[in-house]
Amino acid sequence: MRIAIPLTGTRGDVHPVVGLAVELRRRGHEVLLGAPPNLVDFVTAAGLPAQACGPDVQQLYSSEEGQRALAAGNTLRLMQMVGKQMAEYGERMNHEVIDVCSKAELIVASTVTEDRASSVAEAMGVPLVSLHYFPCRMNSAYPFPGLLPAHWNPPGPVNRATWAVAENLRRVVFLRYLNQLRGTLGLPKSYTGPAAALARARVPEIQIYDPALVPGLPGQWDERRPFTGFLTLDRATRTAVGELSGSHDDLLAWIGSGAPPVFFGFGSMPIRDAAAVFAMVEQVSARLGVRALVHAGWSDLDVANTVTGDRIKLVSANFAYDLVFPLCAAAVHHGGIGTLFESLRAGLPTVVCSVSFEQPMWGGQVEKLGVGAHLPFTAMTAELLERKLAPLLNDESRTRVRDFAATLLTTGTAERAADLIEAAAR
Repeated sequence: MRIAIPLTGTRGDVHPVVGLAVELRRRGHEVLLGAPPNLVDFVTAAGLPAQACGPDVQQLYSSEEGQRALAAGNTLRLMQMVGKQMAEYGERMNHEVIDVCSKAELIVASTVTEDRASSVAEAMGVPLVSLHYFPCRMNSAYPFPGLLPAHWNPPGPVNRATWAVAENLRRVVFLRYLNQLRGTLGLPKSYTGPAAALARARVPEIQIYDPALVPGLPGQWDERRPFTGFLTLDRATRTAVGELSGSHDDLLAWIGSGAPPVFFGFGSMPIRDAAAVFAMVEQVSARLGVRALVHAGWSDLDVANTVTGDRIKLVSANFAYDLVFPLCAAAVHHGGIGTLFESLRAGLPTVVCSVSFEQPMWGGQVEKLGVGAHLPFTAMTAELLERKLAPLLNDESRTRVRDFAATLLTTGTAERAADLIEAAAR
């Protein structure tokens, strides 16, 4: 079967789907991934055919406008910014999605490409499956991510109202380019949002995050929204994309030379003043008497020329979380679902310093589940970070997180997702 997977977003959006695509190819399917131009090489390194699809979101986030929006930590403002970029890039992306899907017998979309993919699938008369990285459909258990303070526990009607507002905003912001696409495809205009369109077509929406993170939600959804757990890469693919490189020797030697360090990293979120954040990490680690492993991520921190003491290890290259995290004492990061899964799977008490989108929700969840703490990045100071991290650096916290880790789905996740996709094709 020929399967097209149009994607856009950051590496966190592409990484888990590569694991799924590798499993589908292993089963004999022809798979083509559409990926942002800055991530095409990452996909092809995994041995998968890929072509450019969508804008370079890293470039958008790193722009002056993107940095201001991230610094504000406002989800609605970020949605409007992304909507503006999509409007400017819209016609080109329409054609890129059409091109990626042109020979497909089944289309697999993501949260941010399902609207376009649903129209393409409709025009081609082929099945569609959507992958969701976080709860992104109306429910009464949780509000729309980022719309309300993460520590709130609103009643069901309030939660549902936030979804109505957010879904209508998404419909309004993206309807223009969607109807341009539908016109190109010879389809009538649509006035409904993606959620309503996919519900009407009974499109399967696979939840590629762990149900243990969202208690109360699985029971509200039917078989159209199954949970698989986070999709991971097999060892051969991880080696191919550089996650198991020899650079681990130096890193593992440093970790083994002293007490387990605390991991600090902010993944694909560009940091506006990385030097100031690094100074904050230095200050907190000194006050708490812990060593710090700092991952520079997309920040502009000059790793080669940044002076660190013996208690701090600064790295820029990607590394294998499953090799490094079990040797750490705790983790502090932005709350991207991939990094969150890896830190909790390793049994690490976790401080989520959320930036925007679904990250505040995950921060609220680790706090409510008793496995960590939440601190919005916009509010982060050395004093607050120390206050959030200090209570997690004890055996009781680590035992609690290890017990929670035992409930996570850690094996066979890509296989389960592939089974569901094959069932949709049938």
